[in-house]
Amino acid sequence: MKLTIDPKINGQVSLAYSVIEFTNEAYNEKIWQDKLNPLLKKIETQDTLETIKENPQIIATKKVYQTLGKDPARFRPSSDSLWRRVVQQKGLYQINALVDLNNYFSLKWKLPFGVYDLAKIADSIQLTIGQADEYYAGIGNKSVNIENLLVLTDDTGAFGSPTADSTRGMITEKTTRALLVGFQFEKETIEQPEVKTILETYLINCRIIEQGII
Repeated sequence: MKLTIDPKINGQVSLAYSVIEFTNEAYNEKIWQDKLNPLLKKIETQDTLETIKENPQIIATKKVYQTLGKDPARFRPSSDSLWRRVVQQKGLYQINALVDLNNYFSLKWKLPFGVYDLAKIADSIQLTIGQADEYYAGIGNKSVNIENLLVLTDDTGAFGSPTADSTRGMITEKTTRALLVGFQFEKETIEQPEVKTILETYLINCRIIEQGII
């Protein structure tokens, strides 16, 4: 797999990525018991909407959106949306083991994370900027306007972004090979050794094929 960043983004974002092979499952109780439930309880108890607005990672993320011409209030980074949902005590949707861990990473580091089925996308992937009047079918949405939005693309087109991902690369219980991406703004924050340990601990038969930061 080849992962690159379009030079026109000018170092405004870096990607902490992991390529994994694993066996997915509909529900993993230990992920919720050990990781998600304690974190959700902590956020519900300690955080407020003001906490979110003042968070350095959220501020840095939104600043890049604004620089690229995308309104972060209308097209919220997924980390912002998830955190707000938990603060408002709406809980999280339980999807499957890998997606649940993806949400855990996002809430832990307060950064957008995306995860994609490598059987559904090409091996050459680039982070770039969505073109004028460009849309894709989003997970849980009819369509996502990706004009001026950071997007992950392959030779077929865009399939992911730090706001909302497309249905094309969506993770299912049948997924066996996946790309996990953390979008970092301002500075490198995501601790890749910790990501590796958690993936290998909680996913069945998990093997890290490749991991890095670009």
